[in-house]
Amino acid sequence: MMLIFTAMSLDQSNFDKSTPENEIISKVIPTVTTAKAAVTPYHEPTSDPIILLFIWLTSGYNLQPENQYTYVNNPKTLYTDSGRSVVDALLGLLASPHYTWYQSTDGQNWTQMSQTTKELIITPTKVGTVYYQQMTRWYGLIPGLLDTIVYSKVAFITTFPSPINATALSVKANDNYLYNNQSSAATTYVTGTPTPNNATGNITWKVNDTSLATVDSRTGLVTANTNSKSGTVRVTGTMSNSDGTSVSGYVDIKIGGGLDDQTVDEGKKATFTVQGKFDEKPTNVVWHKVDIAGKDTVVTNNNSDVLTYTTANTVYATDNGTKYYAVLTVTSGDSTTTVTTNKANLSVRKNVVPDISINNTIFNSSYEDHNSENTIINNVAENDKVIHRITVKDSNLNSALTRAEIQIKLPKTSVIDNVKVNNQDFTDYISVSDPDNNQSTILTLRNLNFVTTKDFAIEINSTVGKNEILSFNSNVSVNGYDTGDNLLGQYLPAQSLQLNFADNSINLQANDWSYKTINSYTTDTLLDRDKIESSHLEVDDKRRNKQALTLYLSQKNPFKSDGKVLNSEMRYYPQDGSYEVLNENGTLVSETVNGQRLDSVAWQEHEGPKLYISDGVHEAGNYTTQLEWSLVESIS
Repeated sequence: MMLIFTAMSLDQSNFDKSTPENEIISKVIPTVTTAKAAVTPYHEPTSDPIILLFIWLTSGYNLQPENQYTYVNNPKTLYTDSGRSVVDALLGLLASPHYTWYQSTDGQNWTQMSQTTKELIITPTKVGTVYYQQMTRWYGLIPGLLDTIVYSKVAFITTFPSPINATALSVKANDNYLYNNQSSAATTYVTGTPTPNNATGNITWKVNDTSLATVDSRTGLVTANTNSKSGTVRVTGTMSNSDGTSVSGYVDIKIGGGLDDQTVDEGKKATFTVQGKFDEKPTNVVWHKVDIAGKDTVVTNNNSDVLTYTTANTVYATDNGTKYYAVLTVTSGDSTTTVTTNKANLSVRKNVVPDISINNTIFNSSYEDHNSENTIINNVAENDKVIHRITVKDSNLNSALTRAEIQIKLPKTSVIDNVKVNNQDFTDYISVSDPDNNQSTILTLRNLNFVTTKDFAIEINSTVGKNEILSFNSNVSVNGYDTGDNLLGQYLPAQSLQLNFADNSINLQANDWSYKTINSYTTDTLLDRDKIESSHLEVDDKRRNKQALTLYLSQKNPFKSDGKVLNSEMRYYPQDGSYEVLNENGTLVSETVNGQRLDSVAWQEHEGPKLYISDGVHEAGNYTTQLEWSLVESIS
């Protein structure tokens, strides 16, 4: 534990531990007292090496000595591992590593130790903290000639008077992906952090599958296989406590050749990504494709360092079973090394999902009144000849759809004259009452064979009977089946068809309006109408044969309130600015010619009926009158 002292001023006259009334009732002595101070290493530690996969670009330590906690007479081992860059290794081919350890009891003053081993075993005999640093020097027969020297980071070993047990262990790996297809085995280290972090136990390591990778039980060095066997290996660390208990943790490491196999649906793109740890990107990456005939083609070679390749939209016939691999070039100084990944397989799932498109239109060959999309026909009358045209297409050549049924709802009074499919008479159909709508029948065209063709043009000719309804939605649906007669799905068109029946009626709906309030002495004033949201006269013209019409507006009674008559007149203003006074004979509002629909009336502010207030005194009241609309059909 760390003991922190705070300076305090005590009044000895108020506190004296020797007096009876100030008896000490509790005393706590720390297990160990330490004070942290800045540590000055024996030598500035070498920067962490830059390693591209397993190619060393710079020299340094890939396993630093770890801080350790122990207790008196319990040995601890500091493990290290270091390596040289490609260039340093080439310059000193015959050099071998030599190890020197330095220690310090205060973190400032250092002495060279007698041990020259890579690993340092310490068995402390007293409580306290000692610091250690290692130097690794590669030299051959003549030291000092082209030597490579690296220094580790400083690690300490803190010794307690008694053990501290671990309650948990967290494990991580320096690299979670190792290659299995290179001449040199790929390696990484796993480390464990206990809870509490000053636990004094020792960690041992094991793997669950030695055919994928092995692990040094002491150092945590994981070495992948070089037999191209791929999978995920689990590395488990176990810290054993002095009382016989233990805690464990694990980390999973993927073993592979750099690329994973990919499976995509036809028409989708596949992406391959080079895996592994990269302290720096390769200087060049070249991607290759091997087609199903074994032809190897470079698919990208633009001196790039892109570690990901995405294919074009896949096609089952040409892409299923192709392979992809990447060649990575690593340049360090004058040295160039290449790394080739495994050949990853591309599997393309054949797309058998039906790609159904449906288009339907409707025509009335007896009377032409339809919208521009030919999905609505208006003014349909008894004995009209109605034609439904439906196209159904399956755009997926590999579709599992082999048979289809087409259902269309028709007015129950309609009589089927004939059905044609691809310009040929078609008789395999039935017509039944619609259980959900007593005004409808369901016509079903059966056994349309999608094996021999993928595109059907259907024409249904019918004669409309007398209908009491005003509108009918003629919905279409397609049920698709596979070779086992299993339902694949029901497919609907984007639009429905609508028949609007004619009843040769014209309906008028007059809306009220009002004028603003006037006072008793308002004279010689022309009042505008208050605005209304809807039309003044709403017209629903459903006549099939539209004769010419004239529309009149008349006022048979003046404005009255409880028998009192308002001294006024209603003036009707057409668009030209003139006016005439409304009376019982009627004023022309609008007129149509033969074949023209009568529209609703919605006057602008400058036109229509306005109220003129004449001279005189007006008695207070709520004055109303009733106007009358008259519609006259011309007789020719």
